[in-house]
Amino acid sequence: MRPRAKIAVILAAHGEAETTRFIENYRVTRQTLAHASQVMPIAGALQRAIAVSSSLKKLLRARSDAQCSPQNRITRDQAVALQHHLDASSFAECFEFDVHAAFSASSPSVEHIIEETRQGDGQVIVSMAPVDTSLSCGLICSYLAHSRKPEELGKVKVLSRFWTDERLYSIYCDHLLAERFCRVALNDEKRILMLLFHGTLVTDARGNAPHFLTGLDATRCFARRLQHLIEGDSRNPYGRIMTAYLNHNVGGEWTKPSFEESCTMLRNERTPSVDLFACGYFADGNETIHRAAELRALSSVREAALIPCVNSTPAFTGYLTSKVIAAAQQIISVR
Repeated sequence: MRPRAKIAVILAAHGEAETTRFIENYRVTRQTLAHASQVMPIAGALQRAIAVSSSLKKLLRARSDAQCSPQNRITRDQAVALQHHLDASSFAECFEFDVHAAFSASSPSVEHIIEETRQGDGQVIVSMAPVDTSLSCGLICSYLAHSRKPEELGKVKVLSRFWTDERLYSIYCDHLLAERFCRVALNDEKRILMLLFHGTLVTDARGNAPHFLTGLDATRCFARRLQHLIEGDSRNPYGRIMTAYLNHNVGGEWTKPSFEESCTMLRNERTPSVDLFACGYFADGNETIHRAAELRALSSVREAALIPCVNSTPAFTGYLTSKVIAAAQQIISVR
């Protein structure tokens, strides 16, 4: 019997601090900004100031809300669930999969896990974001280009461009419109769905288009497509669907409307209920978990609820399983 091919599977997520401690949050923010400074100018002094300010805010917020980012834990859970799915698949007779969670801004680092697992028969690296940018998939590809010989790259497959896959849209719609999330009658004209996407830089501080991949066009296409599908779904309970961007507002003009602008827009409206869904993310984290409370504080909305990201749901894990198996088959066929 032919020995099974050893395939390392790496879920490459952004990574966040797992406590509210100042030092941990400072280190994660500095690492994030160090990556960002590779593609856009952020002075060292500004990086330090942002890291201090951001870490202090998290420390102060913990006095009233001790909830920490679940992103790293969710990613580890996703890795465990994916391992189980791969082991239970019929392809386990051909491949010996070894699934890892790794992060760009916290430990263990993506680069460390890539190096630790490079001696196997192949590596499948999953960029854990629906839209690709120079700061997500771009960092992975740049590292591989500088650390591998051309003949070695045949052993590596990077999975990205999820926003182009119709299967993901179906998973999103089913997850969002599942009966457990529909708390009121269908077709409530006053009920709003706010779709949250990761914001992107539109123009730099001089008004020029950024010279790196921001994911702007992909994000806008993703937003339009998903909103169109939800509006046309017979299960849709919403009278109105809005799009809002979670911006960082560093280095120039960012996508509009921002989350804060959307909150202001709702301030003068009689809106009894808003559901928020962060579809620009595969796992909840600091950028998503506090948004319902922030919406209530910044608007006249009486009821706001956050629908979880797809996180470690069986449907999403099954989707990743099929993608990883297809990538493993491609690696072995090339070899």
